[in-house]
Amino acid sequence: MSKLGQLLVARGWITVQQLTRALQNQGIVGGRLGTCLLEMDAVGEDNLLRALAEQLGVPAASLDDLRGIPEEVLALVPDKLARRCRAVPFRLEGSRLDLAMMDARNLACQDEIAFATGKRVKVHVAHELRILEALEKYYKEDSPSRYGLLVERLNRARYFWERPESRAESATTLAASYEELLGAGRSRPAAMAPPPPAAEPAAKPEAQPAPAAPRPSRAASVPLTAAERALLGVKDAPPPAPEPVPASLEQVDKALAALQDPEAVGRLVLSYLIRDHRHAALFQIGRDKITAWQAQGEGIDPKIFKDYSVGFDQPSLFLNLRQGNNVYLGPLPPMPAHRELARAWGGELPRDCVMLPVRLKDRLVAVIYADGSKKVDLVQLQRLAASMAAALGRCILLKKQGEAKS
Repeated sequence: MSKLGQLLVARGWITVQQLTRALQNQGIVGGRLGTCLLEMDAVGEDNLLRALAEQLGVPAASLDDLRGIPEEVLALVPDKLARRCRAVPFRLEGSRLDLAMMDARNLACQDEIAFATGKRVKVHVAHELRILEALEKYYKEDSPSRYGLLVERLNRARYFWERPESRAESATTLAASYEELLGAGRSRPAAMAPPPPAAEPAAKPEAQPAPAAPRPSRAASVPLTAAERALLGVKDAPPPAPEPVPASLEQVDKALAALQDPEAVGRLVLSYLIRDHRHAALFQIGRDKITAWQAQGEGIDPKIFKDYSVGFDQPSLFLNLRQGNNVYLGPLPPMPAHRELARAWGGELPRDCVMLPVRLKDRLVAVIYADGSKKVDLVQLQRLAASMAAALGRCILLKKQGEAKS
């Protein structure tokens, strides 16, 4: 029996290079090979389904087959059995039950479903994403955001099951990449160094006494350290009042444009991220390794996080981003580098996290990490990463200009 990857290459539907990269990604993040190829936009959904049917020698369950399945057909297979076997019944013709399965070679599950339903089962194959989508829709089986957002991208090129208004989307929108998926954030409290509550920036009073000297905006200033206050003779200086976190990405863009210090850039980005995530962190990229930069979130130990670093000679998602990946969305894989990072918040490996590169002229300079949100808006996060890159670029330029003048 031909392997799926070899079959796709033989049909000319993917290249050897695409297969190699997909296998590498599969080794790190898991999932089926077909899912990894779809994430890369290396193969179309229809060609993948045709290849699976040819590989396994069974008919394919199309997207139309899995739409609008009658309740009486779904009721034939108990919820627990459907979820465990990754199987969805979609049609009943006399005593024959048509069944879509992720693993069409699982004879034990086929026999179990035939016994439970009292029907003659005819197996069809469907790829991983469509089975998980159907299980979530019909049997209330939650799937990780990695799969849900990829399904949403695929559905944008077709008719949504439950969103017919999406048919009016333009061809450009339908061809948007995986990084342009839509989602919705969910607010999560932060236990460590909680950011100020999100609020619209306060409007300036109509009339205010003019200060003796111009005062820079607080967003562009950095609080003095204890050593600096002692050096300047400032005693018992109260900490500055917290600046409201911008409530929209447009406000974040404006605030970032006013900053001249990389540390302030990082703090603002984290304060925006932590509104919708359990943990948010930034990492700096060196020549041979990545190092922890800043973090906020529930239960984060500052000392453990500060000491974190991982070399690029070790397998990790950071290495994938350095090699050109534009985003990672899914569980934090159980690798030594990731387990060491998770120690900063108690050791739990998040089921859903997102990692994005921050690049300046194609050079990776930082990585954004966040977890703990069921819905992730990758459009907003990509925009945030681009704004952060621009702000860091300005900081570097201003520093060089200052050094040239001195």
